Amino acid sequence: MDIFIYRVMAKNFWKIVNEVISESDIILEVLDSRLVNETRNKEIEDKVKASNKVLIYVLNKCDLVDIERLKKLKLKPSAYVSSQKRYGITKLLHLILRYAKKDKNIVGVLGYPNTGKSSLVNALKGRSSASTSPISGHTKGKQIIRINKKLYLLDSPGVFPYKEKNEMKHAVTSSLDPAKVKDPELAVIELMKSFPGKIESYYDVPQTKSYEKTIEKIALKNNKLLKGGVPDTETMSRIILRNWQKGKIKL
Repeated sequence: MDIFIYRVMAKNFWKIVNEVISESDIILEVLDSRLVNETRNKEIEDKVKASNKVLIYVLNKCDLVDIERLKKLKLKPSAYVSSQKRYGITKLLHLILRYAKKDKNIVGVLGYPNTGKSSLVNALKGRSSASTSPISGHTKGKQIIRINKKLYLLDSPGVFPYKEKNEMKHAVTSSLDPAKVKDPELAVIELMKSFPGKIESYYDVPQTKSYEKTIEKIALKNNKLLKGGVPDTETMSRIILRNWQKGKIKL
């Protein structure tokens, strides 16, 4: 991506983020439970704390990890949820209500791309809730989602820290479409290093000392081949990243 275009997009996204923080009473920072620290946006956290707003850490996709591992992080206040499976949503609502001091409270939803913000919003909204509801006094043209008489969700696009341009981190944290990753093999190797044996177990291949050889074995087993029967490790790596992104590879 052209660096000028990147900066323009980043500025536009951060303009929205700043508006969400300004307009909200409570902020939910949605994190990927598999990579909690990697998906924390310290710039957002600092802005929220500087504005004296309540920040709740929402560790989404918790069904993909051992909950005990999350408890050791000691992030407070926090909630462990699986928005896809509707796990922990009621507890999260109770936690939000604990900090909701007004008759009408705006709850901003922020986080990295693909941490599950949209599915979390849908889970919180529920079938019986109104779809969207405009609130006077807020940014022109912005719609917020009514949860109940007391809570309204204000969604936002996913954003990276303003100065962060680490494509490999974005690939590993599922923030970047696998089709757009320049070096998918390297991204898969990073996952293998971070979570030994998990990818090998999912694809039922033995661990080896060579990550490259392991990817080749996975490609061969899944019939991803180039001409002459050579393992197509690039295509296979993109598939692995896609399965990681979809939550098929559990920790």
